[in-house]
Amino acid sequence: MSVGPNDIETPYLRELFRYWDAKRGGRAMPARRDLDPLEFAFALGHVLLLDVERNPLAFRFRLHGTALVQHAQYDMTGRTVEDLPNPVNRVVLLERCRSLIETRAPFVGRSERLLADQLYGYEVVWMPLSDDGETVNILMGGLAYFDDPRRMREPSPEAAFA
Repeated sequence: MSVGPNDIETPYLRELFRYWDAKRGGRAMPARRDLDPLEFAFALGHVLLLDVERNPLAFRFRLHGTALVQHAQYDMTGRTVEDLPNPVNRVVLLERCRSLIETRAPFVGRSERLLADQLYGYEVVWMPLSDDGETVNILMGGLAYFDDPRRMREPSPEAAFA
């Protein structure tokens, strides 16, 4: 099943997906060099970038967006998914990362996760990146918690080009 912008409820995640989709053009996925953070500044605090390491397979946080860090009350930048403090969150994300590198296709999901002894609903969009057009080497995620007041607002047109 393919993912499209209409599958995404949160406005800034929908726009982030549209940005990724435009940057890939006719390819299965864009490369990291195709992306400019200034072009998705409207969502940057909600973005995750995970480097895919091989031999052994691991997923290292290159970026853990500031809004997500504030919500989680910890920063994963430079650390691996294996370092996530909650074992349930760790297993879920490891399974998602493995699936993304196998399918090489975006994923949209809604679920709940435990952070600091509180259960939060969220929506996530994951999009693979590839420097060679074949092998996924970075995973780009956008995450919106349901208690985030920005979640239900459309991004302003000027924010998309800031």
